[in-house]
Amino acid sequence: MSDLLIRNIDSHLKQQLERSARAHRRSLSEEARVLLKKSLLAAEAPADKGLFSAMRALIPEDCRGDDLVFEIPGDIGEPPNFE
Repeated sequence: MSDLLIRNIDSHLKQQLERSARAHRRSLSEEARVLLKKSLLAAEAPADKGLFSAMRALIPEDCRGDDLVFEIPGDIGEPPNFE
């Protein structure tokens, strides 16, 4: 593992990092690593656009339209009776 030296950190930022480290019972270095990793993973993750967008992304662009019909092959029989 390699080291990283960060110079000229604002004293307020360092105090926040120290408080966060104490609250999570971690060293200052460990807290900085956790926060950096969490921040970088969040930046790489795609923004959550909701259920509609997630489901729409499952359908190829050329198959999208207002009249999507999905045919089920074979005889599906009678619909179930829930009474």
